[in-house]
Amino acid sequence: MQFRTPSRHNRFWVPPEEYKLAVHWCRCYPVWTKELESLPDTSKAVTYDSDKVQTSGGYDSTAELAIRRNELAKKVRLINDVAKMVTPDLNEWLIKGVTENFTAAQLIQQGMPCSRNLYYQKRQKFYYILAKRI
Repeated sequence: MQFRTPSRHNRFWVPPEEYKLAVHWCRCYPVWTKELESLPDTSKAVTYDSDKVQTSGGYDSTAELAIRRNELAKKVRLINDVAKMVTPDLNEWLIKGVTENFTAAQLIQQGMPCSRNLYYQKRQKFYYILAKRI
């Protein structure tokens, strides 16, 4: 996979390693959402937080499941929140582009209502903010 990191003169420049991490983080989004949908939610009445879950010392499958669901939900929520912050009106298109590796031309062909340049500006800002929050 070829990475085109933003130029050092760009206001959304991040070090190449952080940029690549943000790109790979986004590429995991479909896997995380699929896993989150497939994991059984055995704790409908209780909201678990990884800091609040206590076990009796042995293996507790319910606690492990709750912690995993919480971790996946945080990762998915982070990507969704950053996309909404960057562009509230185009966030679905931005998420589709960064998580499924679509180009601006492919998204425009599918009906994205903005220009190629605007999309790439928003995508650069998205990766910049995401890299800072990971």
